[in-house]
Amino acid sequence: MSPNPLHTYRLSLRTRATSWYVGLLALALVACNIGVYVGVRTYLKLSLQRALSGTAQTIADDFLAKLPVKGEPWVLGEVRESYSDSPSDHYVRLSMADRVLFQTADMRDPAIRVADMALPKLAETPAFHRMDVRSHAVMTYVLPFHAADGRVIEVEAGTSLFAMEQTLGSLSKILSVATVLTLIAAAFGGYWLMKMPLRPLVVLAEKAENIGRKELGERLPVIPTGDELERLTHSLNRMIERLEDSLAHNYRFSADASHELRTPLTIMRGEMEEMLQIENLPAQAVENLVSTLEEVERMSRIVNSLMTITRLDAGGERMDLQTLDLAALARSTMEHLRLLAEEKELSLTFVSEEPVYICADPLRMKQVLVNLIDNAIKYTPGGDFFDAAMQGNDISVSVRAVGDEAHLEITDRGAGISEEALPFVFDRFYRADYARSRVAGGAGLGLAIVKSIVAAHDGSVSITSAAGRGTTVSVQLPRVVSAMAPTTQDGASGDRQSRLHIV
Repeated sequence: MSPNPLHTYRLSLRTRATSWYVGLLALALVACNIGVYVGVRTYLKLSLQRALSGTAQTIADDFLAKLPVKGEPWVLGEVRESYSDSPSDHYVRLSMADRVLFQTADMRDPAIRVADMALPKLAETPAFHRMDVRSHAVMTYVLPFHAADGRVIEVEAGTSLFAMEQTLGSLSKILSVATVLTLIAAAFGGYWLMKMPLRPLVVLAEKAENIGRKELGERLPVIPTGDELERLTHSLNRMIERLEDSLAHNYRFSADASHELRTPLTIMRGEMEEMLQIENLPAQAVENLVSTLEEVERMSRIVNSLMTITRLDAGGERMDLQTLDLAALARSTMEHLRLLAEEKELSLTFVSEEPVYICADPLRMKQVLVNLIDNAIKYTPGGDFFDAAMQGNDISVSVRAVGDEAHLEITDRGAGISEEALPFVFDRFYRADYARSRVAGGAGLGLAIVKSIVAAHDGSVSITSAAGRGTTVSVQLPRVVSAMAPTTQDGASGDRQSRLHIV
């Protein structure tokens, strides 16, 4: 049987939907993580700025503002009592020009010496600054205080950014790990959750794959979901109904036309045969009548073939299904066609290792074999056309079991078929150049009949060929795995050779 096209897609809809879902979720999580990171960093930065500006403003308002009344010693003493000299993660420094009035102890965690930090330049407005001291980041706030006597005292409050950077680093790791774990869980969960919504599509695909294989009239099951899927099912069923109406019209036309043509052809043949019985007919008249009678016979065969194809395609052909040995039937058919091969000095080779049982109509399967083997004989040049070294394997017929299928192959070394013509060889009335010309006989219906018969048996047929290199026709049919030996004609069991040569 031909491979299921549903299984040839690289990515299933379920996988693609899950990929889109995980991709969009990843974008959302990345955007959210960036927002969280920026938000936390801004919050921590503003918190440090508020703390530093608050410290500097407190020193200016509570102590430096009383400088004209209390004096510088009192102010510095109060500042020293309020801000401990013990190491911490921040510092306070008062300076005037290049002279340090007061500074707290060096910072710790990490250790940063306050003396290593340059004194602030004289500024008119408060400002925040960021500086690197021995690869450590420090944020400072400088508040210029203008005393009543005209002096400008720089109030400086600073802190190490190490703790904030550590917090942001930990937050970044937590967000990254959480994002990865969330996406993994979303991928597995989304793939599993998509199974249920897509299950109706799988059912529809499987059902649609089998519609029309055996008989027309089947429809897709309507799943009452009330959404686009239900509307799609109704639309597909209406489309199938329109296609069936069109096919039925074509079948009726072909059947009616074939049936109507049989009667006049029969009358014409009878009248011409009767005219041939007249005595003393001129030789030219006899020759014309014989030629016309041959054309009538050919047209009758075409009409009968068309009726056969129409009945098979429409499912109206009654099949006498029996269990038969395809290998034995193929061998006996080759024996019946032996004389045709001998006339062209061709050899026939039959290959089969064991009985291969199928359930089929013996007469129809014999028709398939006759058409295919006769084509191989007809279009394979005989005599001295090929080298003597190539003789002995002109036409080969093999039957073998492959899994649940029976494979029949007919191979010849004839003229072959061009690549452009291969897609059309099973079409009605199609003939590819010399190999399918009227000179060689036939109306181009043999392979069409073969395809219809094989399809009626739930099988498939394919052809591979190369111009000048021969042709191989492959037929695949459902195999009866366990069966009694057939008793039908030409398929009867019995002793046979695994290789039979007919020359």
